[in-house]
Amino acid sequence: MLTGEEIIYIANDWAKENKTSAHQIAEVLSVNNRVLYVEAAGMRKPRASRRDFRKIVSKLRKLGARPVKLRDNLYLYSPFVLPFHRYKIVRAVNRILMSAMLTRASRGLGFENPLIWIFMPHYAGVLSKIRNKGIIYYCVDEYSSQPKVDAQMISLMEKEILQRADVVFVVSQELLEAKRRFNPNTYLSRHGVDVELFRTAMDDGTSVPEDISDIPRPIAGFFGLLEEWTDLELIDHLARTLPHVSFVFIGRVAVDVNGLTMHKNVHFLGQRSYETLPNYLKAFDVCLLVYKMGEFAKHANPKKLREYLAGGKPVVSVRLREVEELADVVYIADSYQEFANLIQRALDEDCEDRRHTRLSAVASLSWPARVDRLSDVIVERIPATGSPRVHTHLEAGHP
Repeated sequence: MLTGEEIIYIANDWAKENKTSAHQIAEVLSVNNRVLYVEAAGMRKPRASRRDFRKIVSKLRKLGARPVKLRDNLYLYSPFVLPFHRYKIVRAVNRILMSAMLTRASRGLGFENPLIWIFMPHYAGVLSKIRNKGIIYYCVDEYSSQPKVDAQMISLMEKEILQRADVVFVVSQELLEAKRRFNPNTYLSRHGVDVELFRTAMDDGTSVPEDISDIPRPIAGFFGLLEEWTDLELIDHLARTLPHVSFVFIGRVAVDVNGLTMHKNVHFLGQRSYETLPNYLKAFDVCLLVYKMGEFAKHANPKKLREYLAGGKPVVSVRLREVEELADVVYIADSYQEFANLIQRALDEDCEDRRHTRLSAVASLSWPARVDRLSDVIVERIPATGSPRVHTHLEAGHP
């Protein structure tokens, strides 16, 4: 495990609706290192929505503020940058602003020669402006395929990061093949899971929230963001084909689901805190991965898959390359009708032995174990980091 390092960590908002891999890794790193968690602005241009307006106001209020201590060794910093990345002048201004603000904030914490650990490709411009001992790029999505972003600009910015980084981590095999073309020091690092939290969904003492306890069973459940990559037509088909099953969705809804609300067996409960997800998971009889097949899904590695399995629940998914890695414990469908059939099969076959088998499949994939293996690669690729090591068990591409 990395120890005694200073890390400038550029990722998504700390108070994001869902706890992401960026949050999990930062928390583990902060046990033995000092981490400045930098909230980066999003990649898409702001919309005329209440949510985006609140985010802009929140950023403006923090303008000039110093890093806030979240816990021992973990500090939160929210610099303000202009969101219109597609304009060259804006990128130039942001490069100057961001570099100055991060330098001031890190020096204020006594950072002298930090590692830069970056998740966001549109912050490529600051990498050459901040003194550092090494650059780590952690890629969790094919960012250029996300909704409402300037795909060409994001691709150009990411290419710059890939060329500058000392080491690159990606969460799926598809991303590994795509990014290794630009940086040979690219490694596959699939998501971890908070095993101890999600396994409580199997405990008799875990309570089921009131807002789901009255929904008729069996329940086919999903938690996470509902975006353009969600297959609403699939959900519609399932609701019509399986009227005896209740379909429950927990998380922010960013697409029009009015057509689905017409089904009496479809329920949208809205956002819930990360810590309460095991309580809702306990009420699920089967869990869903309902991606729309396309470029985004092609590169995806759903973190929620491991969370579902850690709770012992059966999972039915569309066919994704990363889901196939756990095909022994997941039901994988190639058509809408097969998906419906597999939901019924999963309900019929579920038992105590199968629940423990699913948990066992992910029990070794904790976030501390994942970060420990990342650390092996970082120490090897950036020799001035940590204690010198003569040899590790890792091979390029597979930590």
